[in-house]
Amino acid sequence: MSQRSFVAGLALLALAAAPLSAQQGKFEIVPQVGYTFGGGFDFDDQFIDGTLVPGGKVKLDDSPSYGVTLGFEGRRGSFFTLTYNYQPTKIGIDWDGSPPSLGGVDPNAKGDISLHQVIFGGRQEFAKSSEQKVRPYIGGGLGFVVVDPSFTTQSGFEAESQTRFLLSLNGGLRYMFGEEKRFGLQADMRGTWFWVPNGEVYVWCDYWYGCSAYEGSATIAQGTASIGAVIKF
Repeated sequence: MSQRSFVAGLALLALAAAPLSAQQGKFEIVPQVGYTFGGGFDFDDQFIDGTLVPGGKVKLDDSPSYGVTLGFEGRRGSFFTLTYNYQPTKIGIDWDGSPPSLGGVDPNAKGDISLHQVIFGGRQEFAKSSEQKVRPYIGGGLGFVVVDPSFTTQSGFEAESQTRFLLSLNGGLRYMFGEEKRFGLQADMRGTWFWVPNGEVYVWCDYWYGCSAYEGSATIAQGTASIGAVIKF
C-alpha cells in the first residue's frame, strides 16, 4: 500500500467513525483552511564531481493549506482530537553564492512537494461555563507527516516519499453561536516540528569498538494560521 493510500484510508476511517460518536452527543468536526509558512534547513559548502558548490538553505515555500479536525469531548472542556492537514507547496534552495549548473540542471529550479500531516492529540478549553461564547484553548499532539515530492533529482531518480515523526503545539479562540452552541468559528495557530536527513555523515571512532558512521538530521519547523467552522453533533 502506498503512503498516499494509507493517509487517505486513515482519513476515511476517521470520517466513518463520525456517526457513532454523533449518537453519543460528544462529537465535533472542524474543516479548516489556512496558510503554512516556514520550513527548511541550512547546509555547508561541498565538492560535487570536483566542483565547489556553495552552501545555502533548503526551503519550503509558504503556501495555503487545508485540513479537518475531528474532536471527541471529554471532561471539563477537554477534547481528544485527530487532525489531518494537507499542504501543497514547492521546495528549492536559497544559495549563499552563485552555484554552478551541474549536469545541465538549473540550480534555482523548484520542485513540487506535498506534506500530509496526521496528528493525534488533545485540546483544553478555558471557559467558566458551558454558556460562554468565546472560548480560548491550547492543545498539542504527536503524529507523523508524509513528505511526498513530485520531482526528479539531479541524478535522474524520482524523489521518494518519506514518513517522519511529528510534534505539534497549537492554541486559539472559538466563538460559538446560538443557545445550544452547536456552531461556531475557530481561529487557530499551530506550530509543527519534524526531522529529516540533512545529507551530512558523522564518523565516530573508539579504541575498543572501532569506527561507526551515522547520518545527521535537520529540524523542519513550520507554522500554520487557520480559520475553521465548528460543527457539533
